[in-house]
Amino acid sequence: MSGTTPRTIYESRGRRGRRRRRLFAAALAVLVLAAAGGTAAVVLWRAGGEQAEPRPAAATPSPPAAAPRTTALTSVEVHRGELARLHYRIDGAVDDAWAATLVILAADGDKVKAQRLAAPRAGGAAQSVTVRADLPIGRYTYLVHLRDPSGRTEAAAGAAELRVLPPLPPAFPGPKAVARALDWAAGRSGKVAVAVVDSHGDVTGLHAHETFEGASLVKAMLLVAYLRARPAPNPSLDAVATTMIEESDNASAYTIYGVVGANGLKKVASVSRMKDFEPGDGWLDSRVSAADQARFFFDLERYVPARRRAFARELLASITPMQRWGIPAAAGPAGWRTFFKGGWLGLDNRLMLQAAWLEKGQKRWALAVLSDDNPDRAYGWDTQKGVTGLLLGEEPTPAYLGTVLE
Repeated sequence: MSGTTPRTIYESRGRRGRRRRRLFAAALAVLVLAAAGGTAAVVLWRAGGEQAEPRPAAATPSPPAAAPRTTALTSVEVHRGELARLHYRIDGAVDDAWAATLVILAADGDKVKAQRLAAPRAGGAAQSVTVRADLPIGRYTYLVHLRDPSGRTEAAAGAAELRVLPPLPPAFPGPKAVARALDWAAGRSGKVAVAVVDSHGDVTGLHAHETFEGASLVKAMLLVAYLRARPAPNPSLDAVATTMIEESDNASAYTIYGVVGANGLKKVASVSRMKDFEPGDGWLDSRVSAADQARFFFDLERYVPARRRAFARELLASITPMQRWGIPAAAGPAGWRTFFKGGWLGLDNRLMLQAAWLEKGQKRWALAVLSDDNPDRAYGWDTQKGVTGLLLGEEPTPAYLGTVLE
């Protein structure tokens, strides 16, 4: 070991050890900062233990943005010539610079219709566009084409079915008949409200959202509430429901109300999407509107369990002859089958209410005629029959109105 003393050897080894410890400590600090999500600087050490200039650690790369995609959400059926509402969704990274186009394809894949859409909105929220179904009857698919600002990249697209059905026959009653009936009703004394749901399901009315005390008209809602609560036949309660509807018996109505309660009526109002129904202290003083009742009767069978629909139809078509004034008195002689319920209340029955749906062949429509402050009950009957007669093309002459019952 010439020229080197043992102390020199130890000092050299000590310096190397200290340098290794400093390097290890620096590397450990970098790892701790990185694990904590902080920004670390990489510290380099030159030979001989001198510190080099620090440089930032490389940033963690961001995950790539999701590729944009469009999806047609629902299959749609529409009658030719009518408006169709088509729903779609856009997912992925897009902005206002992207161009979106609705495209309708024939069964063989040929493009038959295209419509430029508003600036696309990403984020997965449902969007919609309305188009007129002016295409031949048949099956199509629709989708949304989405292109980037350069026009070179097109997003993936999921399609859905669009079915164009034969055009509907003209609505019944027609708009002229409805206008004449509403004009005539507007000239009647007292408080009068009318709503007509034509065979296409469109609603027209006069004071259609004004509310009236529901009286026995509410018994139709009680019937639906009962049949929903008791979907299996119950001979004893079914007999009570029959008397409630066919004879408008109040004691029977209280029995059924005891079965369904206020919540049963509220559920019927909710499921049929009534906007104006106001619950009362019981069933008798609940308040109803012509618009709600006409819509309710138009779709009444939908709210009844399938196995109970025949029973509901039978009751509403079998009102006792002594109560078949107004709507059935006009519709029956004209060949229409009437499913209805009426209500009346007050001194000399000044409150007179009726709602019904009517069927003849393939036609189905509905109406409600509500009146209050009538001079007498015969005047209320005349209002109901006169409105219905005008909708059916009959003039409300004294001779016509003079025949009171069906």
